Amino acid sequence: MKHKRLAAAVLAAAVVLAGCGSAAAPAAPTGSGTVPQSTADTAVQTAQKDRITEQFTLEKTIQLYEWGSAQKLNIHVPQLVCYSPDAAYINYELAAMYAAEFREYEDSPEIEPQQDEGSPDTYDTYINWDAYWYGDCVSLVMFRYDGGTDPGYSRGWCFDFATGKQVSVAEMLQRMGLDPDAVQQQMLREAMQTFDRNMAQGGYYEGLRSGGNLASMRMNTLENNQLDDLCLLLPEQDRLVLRGGCSSPAGWGWRQLDVEIPLTPADTPVLTDTYGSASVQLEGTQGTVTLRRTPETAAWDADYGIRLEQDRTYPILGIYNEYVDVCIGELGASFHPVVYLLTRDGVVEYVDVLHCLMFGSALVCQDPIYIANNGVALERSGKEVILHQEDGSVLELAPLTAEWNMQEIPSEAVGAFNDMSDNQFDWMDVESNGSVQMGVQDNNVFYQGYADYLGVVPEGMVLGVSTSETADGMPGITFVAAVKYDLYNETLNLTMIAGQNPFAEGETQLQLIRCPDP
Repeated sequence: MKHKRLAAAVLAAAVVLAGCGSAAAPAAPTGSGTVPQSTADTAVQTAQKDRITEQFTLEKTIQLYEWGSAQKLNIHVPQLVCYSPDAAYINYELAAMYAAEFREYEDSPEIEPQQDEGSPDTYDTYINWDAYWYGDCVSLVMFRYDGGTDPGYSRGWCFDFATGKQVSVAEMLQRMGLDPDAVQQQMLREAMQTFDRNMAQGGYYEGLRSGGNLASMRMNTLENNQLDDLCLLLPEQDRLVLRGGCSSPAGWGWRQLDVEIPLTPADTPVLTDTYGSASVQLEGTQGTVTLRRTPETAAWDADYGIRLEQDRTYPILGIYNEYVDVCIGELGASFHPVVYLLTRDGVVEYVDVLHCLMFGSALVCQDPIYIANNGVALERSGKEVILHQEDGSVLELAPLTAEWNMQEIPSEAVGAFNDMSDNQFDWMDVESNGSVQMGVQDNNVFYQGYADYLGVVPEGMVLGVSTSETADGMPGITFVAAVKYDLYNETLNLTMIAGQNPFAEGETQLQLIRCPDP
């Protein structure tokens, strides 16, 4: 509340201007540290430097009496030289986030750090900033490092001095002539590739699959690499870098990641395969599976309750890597197609088509089979697919797929949740073994069934839910939904992907409140 009152006072006192003046705009990104190549460039950079000064600077080593140690402070906090409300609020945020906690040390006496053996530890706190310019727009990037093994973290703000308005990363990309949606996909791909590469090479997955921790980490990597959360860097002319991160099992659980975005799109190969009644086409992150109505797919109606009235093409959700090979095989005795995808890093991903269709009309790429790595090519051998590895060995993928399918429900989605909107009482209870109970239509209809974890998408961890016929003879329901738990508000955000919403017909999103543990 104190911060909100201060922000209101700052904004009320700000002088509202149409803009903050403009300087000659370069035709391409210049970056904050580039060497000027002409008098005009020098004039532009001089004008740019005058637009950002420092509001707080502190460089000293102090004694922390309560800890018996020393702290080396190197703090630099900038401010925008502009009197628009947006600039005032950004300056307030910078002060609150990076300066406020250190103001009490301005009058603290400085000490000489002791390097002798047995002397108290010295902790480093480093906060600094950089500015990257595109015409009158600046991308202001803050960096903070608090010592230890944590590599530090960054946060950015984009601001247009010509209008005095804060702009989003997406708006900055549009001004550069780039498609924000395409850049977003590239960022997610690079982040997930880095995460999956670390998992496969380090073998961390062995202790993370239990309880759904692996699924949670993959989801967090997607969630925290959305454009609005990224820092935009222009390290030199004609170079664009976005700074995000990926989940990690080490340290603070997060690692900073810089991704260079190509200013011209690269050619993407088209990968295809056909087996029986199924075919797949993959181009970048756009993948589809086409199923033809044949006797083998018509048999699904009696065996699994899956009715394919005609040939149909399904998009594949949850594919983020760069792929070099694709192949379709089978699981089990009946026609049970599984699409295998080999990533550029040699890790196998898969789409269990029949498994997904049991919950509706959404095909989701499962988590990568990290055990199946170091691959160079996929090959169908009879009905099954084998992986050729770098050392010349081969690996059968069907047993690994069956093993990987047997995952517990991610812990964030486990528990009892209520929907008490619109003056009604609906609820859902999910157990780690997949058992599901739901009371809907103001608790007048009671369903029992099971849920399976299918993969992750930016909206959350994907669950497929199937229920039995109710005690009153109402038919069971199936649906696919992405769930994401909001720890701060203790709510489960549920986004429908396919099938009937059991809580509110026609609604795509809703929030369920977690019930306290008994």
